Amino acid sequence: MLWPEYAIVEPVHYSKLIELDKPTYVRGLLSPNHVSKHEIHLLGQTKSKYKTTIKEFKNDTYAYVDALGAKREAVNNYHTPNEFFNWPRTRNLSLLRANWLEIDVNEEIGKFNIRDRVRNLEKQVVNDIFEQLKTNNFPPPTGFVCSGSGGVHFYWIYEPVEARIANVELWRTIAQKLKENIKSNNVWHVDRGATSKIAGNLRTPGSLHQKTGLYARFFNGGVKYIFNELVEEFGLTTDLIRLQNRSAKISFDTKSEQYISSSLHKNSKPYRRYGHSIKEWWLKCVNIIKSHFNQIGYVPEGKRDKTAFILFVAFKHIDKDLAFERLLKVNQDFINLPIEELTRLIQTAKTVNYNYRKETLAEYVESILGYVPDYLQPKESVRLTAGEVKKRQKLSANSTAEKKRQRTNELIISAILELTKRNKVKPTQKQVSEKTGLGISTVKRYWKKNSD
Repeated sequence: MLWPEYAIVEPVHYSKLIELDKPTYVRGLLSPNHVSKHEIHLLGQTKSKYKTTIKEFKNDTYAYVDALGAKREAVNNYHTPNEFFNWPRTRNLSLLRANWLEIDVNEEIGKFNIRDRVRNLEKQVVNDIFEQLKTNNFPPPTGFVCSGSGGVHFYWIYEPVEARIANVELWRTIAQKLKENIKSNNVWHVDRGATSKIAGNLRTPGSLHQKTGLYARFFNGGVKYIFNELVEEFGLTTDLIRLQNRSAKISFDTKSEQYISSSLHKNSKPYRRYGHSIKEWWLKCVNIIKSHFNQIGYVPEGKRDKTAFILFVAFKHIDKDLAFERLLKVNQDFINLPIEELTRLIQTAKTVNYNYRKETLAEYVESILGYVPDYLQPKESVRLTAGEVKKRQKLSANSTAEKKRQRTNELIISAILELTKRNKVKPTQKQVSEKTGLGISTVKRYWKKNSD
């Protein structure tokens, strides 16, 4: 395999590769020097009071650097390469964006000749690691970050993939393969914990190392991978096929969905203007929860019990006899609780009839999904006076009439232009009427202004 040549690039290049500042979901930023005294802050789609931006975070993480004899900003900044649904914990994983190999040096950097000593260590680490990667026929990394202490982080960055169980297992297999095959020496060692920590924080390119006063630098030269292709290049094709086959076996059973829906329609009562069917209400709850987690591919660990319980309650309201059977199918698809644990969890719900108020169910669903579905949102009722009602009705009627006039006018104009182009002469009112399907009297009303 022909290896690429690596060269130092601006930190923004790393940011674009991994979409650091514009995560699809949530990404964690960490620094022990943040002015708030709170180490972890969040980027992306979150309402947390610790939400921030890259620029704000850099400005708020200043500290005194001995080696420089001055205060600087962006000191000891770290980030999570992977993404999360909310707080950066393994159970909240949403997207995988990279695998990495973290190398730390054994030598303690003193106070003299810091730059030269660090640069020499970095050079030796990179040469040693590249040699071992080639020996093991591992693919070249997308790039590497020299952390500023002599240590180096090697990244295999890829197009983001959902953190499904199969993908997480493959991510960990790659990490394990790196740990097992890259051998430490007397100069440096593999940080095995950091290499295999899927929710880990790594030093951010462009931030300052507080001990040495040197910036973390990013070197790029390798490609941005496709996850499955990277898995194969690490020699894990057999694992990939095995996990793909396993996923296919537990794929979502759409027939059960159709059965639930059709059985409701067969037994549905005449349409009522006010109120709702309890079955339809709970079916909506089931569909929203299943749709949410089907897109993700799994339920985060901290939410599995709640999700299984509320789905069983919903299935009982829809059809008591088939409730457990349907829960088993959903559990197989994306909840993934052991059957014994699942059975214990719903033991009470089998005998007790749980009837939730709208507000209570809204809170419960929000704790699972992170938002309240529209149909559970409280609706503000505003009582209008008789005069206000008439006024709104008149405005609505006028608006509807105006829209209708515009559509009719556009239809007539279009017909005139088309017929003129085809026949090379201006069409008659009768021809326009036949073309549009409008009455001749309607065409006459619009004729004068459209014939000019």
